[in-house]
Amino acid sequence: LNAFIVFNIETGIIIALMLTFFMLTLDGNFNIKNLTSNIQIHSDIVNKIDESNIGQKKEGDALITNIPNTPLLIFTADCVPIAIIDKKNKAIGLAHAGWRGTYDAIAKKTIEKMADNYNTNPKDLVCIIGPSIGPCCYEVSKDLVEKFNMNFTNSTEKFYTIEEDKYKLDLWKVNEHILRECGVKDENIINLNLCTSCNSDKFHSYRKHNKTQERIG
Repeated sequence: LNAFIVFNIETGIIIALMLTFFMLTLDGNFNIKNLTSNIQIHSDIVNKIDESNIGQKKEGDALITNIPNTPLLIFTADCVPIAIIDKKNKAIGLAHAGWRGTYDAIAKKTIEKMADNYNTNPKDLVCIIGPSIGPCCYEVSKDLVEKFNMNFTNSTEKFYTIEEDKYKLDLWKVNEHILRECGVKDENIINLNLCTSCNSDKFHSYRKHNKTQERIG
């Protein structure tokens, strides 16, 4: 069973959207005591969660596990959350992909680590791109666009638009491209197409809400 759970954390009034993975056990329990997250640093570090480190916080921006009843949590407020679900091997990955994580292909590195540890085959994966800033709103510098163009020179896709001399980067499309390049099937890449800036009444947006410290989780 895979589920999205919406909950409130009273301290800081954080509204969190958490994708959790329940292993297919007889009882399917959700153990909040096992909730595990990272100290996020906009890196490409992927941390494996096993019996020895459940609940421990390490620096990194992605998590993987195959431990039953061990929910994983990442925090975003415009950055791209990517859930990587391997039903066949009963494993999951979560990646926090801001522009740095996207540029460094953290989704690819998460899949590679799942393959190394859980025998994950990308063709079996279902990947979900959650609420994050969309190509409609993510205005960046020309330098950053050129940086991405240099990094993804083998792609025929265009990852940006120019409107009135303003450059807008499409992190969704870049991450979709990365997932496809890993071997994930098109039909198994699910983009919720929810822009946190356009929907700032529903989601926290770092840009729209003046560098807010509140997060979607």
